[in-house]
Amino acid sequence: MFFYPKLCRNESEVETKLIVQYLLPKLGYSSDFWFQEVAFGSIRLDFLVFAVQKELLRAERNFPCSLVIEAKHPNQNLDNHVGRLKRYLTSLNVQYGLLTNSKDLRIFKNLNGNTNLIFRCSGQDIESKIEEIKLIIGRNNLVLKFSELQDQNKTNLQINHNLQTKKHFMKVIAVYHNKGGVGKTTTVVNLAAALSKKGKRVLVIDLDSQANTTFATGLIKFDDEELDDIKDNNILQVLQSEDYFSIEEVARKSQFSDPRLMLYLLI
Repeated sequence: MFFYPKLCRNESEVETKLIVQYLLPKLGYSSDFWFQEVAFGSIRLDFLVFAVQKELLRAERNFPCSLVIEAKHPNQNLDNHVGRLKRYLTSLNVQYGLLTNSKDLRIFKNLNGNTNLIFRCSGQDIESKIEEIKLIIGRNNLVLKFSELQDQNKTNLQINHNLQTKKHFMKVIAVYHNKGGVGKTTTVVNLAAALSKKGKRVLVIDLDSQANTTFATGLIKFDDEELDDIKDNNILQVLQSEDYFSIEEVARKSQFSDPRLMLYLLI
């Protein structure tokens, strides 16, 4: 069976024509090895695929020998969904994740909580790259990799038993006052710039309803509220639903005072 990206006109067709009818069979997964539309609290997975067997869904979130597949509409930019997929992999202890909109296919690997992109190809190259994809997430290869990983983890556990790892702590500085015009914004922006110049990584969180800090760092560049691309993707969404919005997803890079200054701000 062949796959043609142009056959997928919406998210549903990406799921059926690319994933169910093409990818899963090609990778060696029959219907006995995967679930569709899986829910774990606020986490919703399009597909959860098991390399060894189709396990009963259980309360604990621990599926190391498995693969998460997320399908998106062909017109959606996958960059906007990478953070969420990474969170799924780490939350459920899943080793591999596949993200696709039929035009773009990406595979991520989660190892000890660190998730990285390890493969990417265009939709039109999926057919020619299928053997390469099999080597990464094909069922037989995934079972073998998982077995090797288990043996390695046992060895590493013994080696690291007496090692003390250095922990990096984040310092939090809060600037707050009920009264306006007392210099809160000025203090935050200049302190952030000064720390950044010293080589520190700085995250500024703007919780003021007037968003003056966000304005001061040049992140608001629209004249009409209808052009506001920040109002639906900011710190409010993080506070309301951590499973769907992470700080990484809503943070914006701001260059102000000096082109070398790269500060993350949330508004």
